[in-house]
Amino acid sequence: MKNIIIKDNEYLNNLIKKFNSKNFHIVADFDKTLTKATVDGQKSHTTIAQIREGNYLSESYMKEAHNLFDIYHPFEINNDIAREEKCKKMYEWWTKHLELMIKCGMHKEIIEDIINKRKIVLREKTKEFFSLLGKNNIPILIISAGLGDLIKRCLESEGISNGNLHIISNFYKFGNGEKVIGYKSKIIHSLNKNEVQVKGTAYENEIKKRKNVILLGDSLEDIDMTSGLEHENIIKIGFLNENVDKNIEKYSKTFDVLILNDGTMGYVNNLLNLIIKERL
Repeated sequence: MKNIIIKDNEYLNNLIKKFNSKNFHIVADFDKTLTKATVDGQKSHTTIAQIREGNYLSESYMKEAHNLFDIYHPFEINNDIAREEKCKKMYEWWTKHLELMIKCGMHKEIIEDIINKRKIVLREKTKEFFSLLGKNNIPILIISAGLGDLIKRCLESEGISNGNLHIISNFYKFGNGEKVIGYKSKIIHSLNKNEVQVKGTAYENEIKKRKNVILLGDSLEDIDMTSGLEHENIIKIGFLNENVDKNIEKYSKTFDVLILNDGTMGYVNNLLNLIIKERL
């Protein structure tokens, strides 16, 4: 299959044999994993960047938000910095950006406008992916450092609202006039997904007997999404959307399967069909 790299076919085939429709669940990132990394030849924006780039708030917001990006993004992508230090910087970034949005009057109508203008584009064949999961009652947990409200509304706008779908992300807390006054829970940033806990959530009950996981992510840190979950076997599928030659070695060491160049969800759907049909 074009744009697909499998690290070890024999290992993967043996791993797949341990999966059946009743014993696994999906853990996935959202931005540039379930969504396209490029749209009409332009890099797509993450859910948070939709607000920064959409000219929704004041000019001072845009200026300060870009300034925060310029300060903290180099830390995010620098693999020579200790993880603890990077996590500290990411927490600072997410916290300062939230404070900035509150100060500049972020409100619920902006979320609806982004959805209505269809600025977030799902990866090709992602709707079929969710349909497969829904028809076969396979749970999926989306863990995102982005904006949970936007993720939820994006999926709903595409007719995706399966009872088996759960989202752990940064959901806004709204005050008077539907203005943002904070997040509902602890900040999730790009480097602390390993701290996400499902204990005590509805998702915990759904996966008690599902000890196998298919993980979907587009960054090397996304493999940490299962750190807070008990699991026996895991198939790690990575989306290497850009700078393929530069990153392919590192990604190949991390993921069992690579989908290159902003490819479709076709391989993932084929894998699901294989597991579901052969081992019901």
